[in-house]
Amino acid sequence: MPAMTLRTGAAAAIAAMLIPSVISAAESENPRTDWFREAGYGVFVHYLAGLQNNREQLNSLGRETSWDECVREFDTELFARQMEEAGARYVIFTVMQISRFMIAPNATFDRISGYKPGEACATRDLISDLYDSLARRDIRLMLYWTGDGPRGDAKAGPAFSWKEPVTKEFVTKWASVAREYGERYGEKVCGWWVDGSYPFIGYDDEKLGIMANALRAGNPNRIVALNPGVEAKVSAYSKHEDYTCGEQNVFHDMPVARFIKGEQWHILSYLGTWWGAPGCKYAKREIGEYVFDVNRRGGVVSIDVMLYRDGSLDRSQLELLKAVKSERENGRNRDPIPPGNVAFRKPAKLLSLDCTHELVVNSGVHFARNGVDGRMDTVAQGAEEWPWTYEVDLLDTVKARRVKATFSSGYPTRLEIRLSADGKEWKTVAAADNHDGKPFEAQFDAMPTRYVRVLSIKPDGPGQPGIQMAVSELEVYE
Repeated sequence: MPAMTLRTGAAAAIAAMLIPSVISAAESENPRTDWFREAGYGVFVHYLAGLQNNREQLNSLGRETSWDECVREFDTELFARQMEEAGARYVIFTVMQISRFMIAPNATFDRISGYKPGEACATRDLISDLYDSLARRDIRLMLYWTGDGPRGDAKAGPAFSWKEPVTKEFVTKWASVAREYGERYGEKVCGWWVDGSYPFIGYDDEKLGIMANALRAGNPNRIVALNPGVEAKVSAYSKHEDYTCGEQNVFHDMPVARFIKGEQWHILSYLGTWWGAPGCKYAKREIGEYVFDVNRRGGVVSIDVMLYRDGSLDRSQLELLKAVKSERENGRNRDPIPPGNVAFRKPAKLLSLDCTHELVVNSGVHFARNGVDGRMDTVAQGAEEWPWTYEVDLLDTVKARRVKATFSSGYPTRLEIRLSADGKEWKTVAAADNHDGKPFEAQFDAMPTRYVRVLSIKPDGPGQPGIQMAVSELEVYE
């Protein structure tokens, strides 16, 4: 049995104990994804000629050579050691994107494109070397692929018959390149994340099926996700995929259940200012708790980070990944605070009063999550609009009977509490005028509820400090 067919060791046992799924493995709708669900969290990296081999980009460390030399310089042991430090259970590594430059030899690509070995496909087999280094640390290898192939290359694009909308001829040719890789690596590669499989460039059920079939060559249990593009929420796309691509621009969405239409729930977003960019737009506690909470509900999280030419990560981002590892292992604040509060650590938003758009975070520190984090010393507060709405998605539909809102120094003098089961039809269950800023608590007849809103209709009034509503904590009880 190959080294990576089953995950073993203390790390697996710890994760299984601390992060129980809301759906057991015995109830799995797609057994191919059971290892992925157990893994829970992995790292995604962009490794491209335009980044690591472009001296204008920080990722290159100021070096620019031939692509073949760039790939030879990548230190897979350094990379794998840092993945181990980060606690990643899998890695999604880029094979190519838009250009002709690929990270491993491929005779099919060379034959169709007309390029010689080393001119497009690296002569070093970086995929095989990555597997060796990661497998020694019990970390699985997945690959990033695209459905639109080398469309940006003046020679390879036409050779593969690229045009929009994509044709069956193009997809069949391009899929044959993936098939060669799949047959070569077998169980060494356990999954693909496929970008550029968009319906708006011509991908339909038949073409997605051609691509998915090729991607599973050499390993029928290989999991596949086909990207339809960024959507408002994590969603299923095609019967040919095993898990959701889940491309998002922010880590916010959480799973209602482990599966969406038979697909394992999975989200992918970035730590920095953009994909493959440096810096951190999340705090340690925030990203650690987010991953833990998604895992506990049966979901999987992939985090995109900056990768340098030598195989190292942006140091500040590595520190955040280590916080994710710590949270997954220690399970901080797993129980609701206070006990029974179903709003605890659920997705929250800062909205305009009419709820048509999201607001920016006040002062850059009063995040929406602060109003459901179980701490009274943190606050959620929107900016740029004086009256505003605080909304929490409970994820599960419950029979709510009681809501309590605790405010900081800023509070509404006129407010309403509204509940909804579907996010469309809302009912006002409580209201106050001339409110004095004390914790506002309302009890009412039980009603099916998934979404809760606190509307600060009039933010200020006589005797009030005259600042916006600031929510210290919103609590919801059945």
